[in-house]
Amino acid sequence: MADNEAGDRQPGQAADDAAWRDLVRRLEETPSAAGPAEPGAFPPGGALPTDGARSGDPARDSDGPGEGPGAGDDAGGPRDYELLEDDDEGFVPPEPPALGSGEPAKVMAWCGAVGAPLFLLLFTLLWRGVPGLVLLGLAAVFLAATGYLVFRMPRERNEGDDGARV
Repeated sequence: MADNEAGDRQPGQAADDAAWRDLVRRLEETPSAAGPAEPGAFPPGGALPTDGARSGDPARDSDGPGEGPGAGDDAGGPRDYELLEDDDEGFVPPEPPALGSGEPAKVMAWCGAVGAPLFLLLFTLLWRGVPGLVLLGLAAVFLAATGYLVFRMPRERNEGDDGARV
C-alpha cells in the first residue's frame, strides 16, 4: 500500500485507510493488560470489547437467564482448589511377579501364537524353498496356541472388578 499514490486509490480505500489509522490510534492508547481492567471500562474511542469482556450493563451482558459465566455460581474456576500433598503417600504398589513365574503352558502358547507368524514371515522373506510340511506345522502350532489361549480366557465377568488392575 506504500507504493500507491493518491491518484491510484480506489473509491472506498480512503475510508478504509482512515478506519485503519483510527484503529491503530485507539490500540496505542489502550492501557496495558498488566492489571485487571475495571468493569465497564472501555478503550478510548468508545470501542466495544471483542475478547469476551463484559460491559457492566446487565441487559447487554446477559446471555439469557442463568446463562453465561458467573451466572450465580461461586464454584470457581478449574484452578481454584487446594492440592493435598499427602494424597499419594498412602499408596504403595505391590511388587510385580518375577518374569519366570507364569504358567508354563500359557507361556508356551504365547510363544507359539506370536512365534509361528514371525517364522512364517521370515521363511517367506529368506527361504523360498521351504517344504510345505514346515508351513503346515507352523500353521497348526499357531492355531493350537491361539485356541488354547482363547479356551483359557475367563468365561464370567467379575462384577466387583472395574478393570483398573492389569
